[in-house]
Amino acid sequence: MQITGVKTTKIVACILKKKNKILISSRPFPKSFYGFYEFPGGKVKKGEYNLEALKREICEELSVKLDLNKLIFIKSYFVKRKNEVLILNFFFTSSWSGKIQPLEKQKIRWIDFNKINSHRMLSSNKLIIKFLKSLHIFP
Repeated sequence: MQITGVKTTKIVACILKKKNKILISSRPFPKSFYGFYEFPGGKVKKGEYNLEALKREICEELSVKLDLNKLIFIKSYFVKRKNEVLILNFFFTSSWSGKIQPLEKQKIRWIDFNKINSHRMLSSNKLIIKFLKSLHIFP
């Protein structure tokens, strides 16, 4: 997607589930919106496929390797911000190898999904949260 005069950034994020909890991570200082929580992931580099970017970002942020065969694409949507459009692509998994460790000075939390609104989530994540609630997949 290319809109004239507007920067377009592709983002991938993953909802990681362990037992009945999901992982959220904070945005570390000095990133914009630091202190807010989001689902782990990041920007897709030019020429990179979404799954490649997701695998790279999760490894860089959390020190684990995703099992790409067990990833499920959930939803994609875009968010407009001033002179930028973010194209958000969300995936889901409960399968990875390695021990999750925060590598970018972010805080990570395993939370009950039904308590997600008690955390300061990025507004760009509100649509995926609403969508996940509608699926009734979390107890």
